[in-house]
Amino acid sequence: MGLSRSFEPWNLFVGVLLSSEVYALDVQRVLEMEWGPVDFVSDLMPFRYTSYYDKEMGGGILRWFLSFERLVDPSRLWEFKVRSNELEDRWREGGRRNVNLDPGLLNLSRVVLASTKDHAHRIPLQEGIYAEVTLVYREKRFSTLPWTYPDYRSREYQEVFKRMRRLYVEKRRMWLKQGGGEAGG
Repeated sequence: MGLSRSFEPWNLFVGVLLSSEVYALDVQRVLEMEWGPVDFVSDLMPFRYTSYYDKEMGGGILRWFLSFERLVDPSRLWEFKVRSNELEDRWREGGRRNVNLDPGLLNLSRVVLASTKDHAHRIPLQEGIYAEVTLVYREKRFSTLPWTYPDYRSREYQEVFKRMRRLYVEKRRMWLKQGGGEAGG
């Protein structure tokens, strides 16, 4: 019989969609006030994988990833999504969203995203938030799943997650060296 125990901490990241580069510094500042210092910031990348957000955010959308220094308890994913939804209103203008925040978690073996939309492959967490395994790490690379979003299938994004994973390996090593214990905030 297995015994219940605390989860090992994971790496929190946020995938950000921006209607304009002008929001980037403020978004980073606000997210660091919420979840602590970042340890990785990707380049701004053109978001050209779908036109889903164009009506609301306009053309020329940019994608950006931020990884946070502190490891977190993965059972809190729903909290990060609820809070990120609230934070998006900060940059809303005329009912139009200029910033879309998609928190996720990364550990040694996978990338998990939070969603407000139910689907067969998503697990309900709390307060209308679902978790989705989006990428699986095996044989020294990330592998996609049938439902993986087209942008997360790209080599560009997978390189970002490889860099985040290398940082996570080091943070996890330090966490284990310090005796493990409870997952962080």
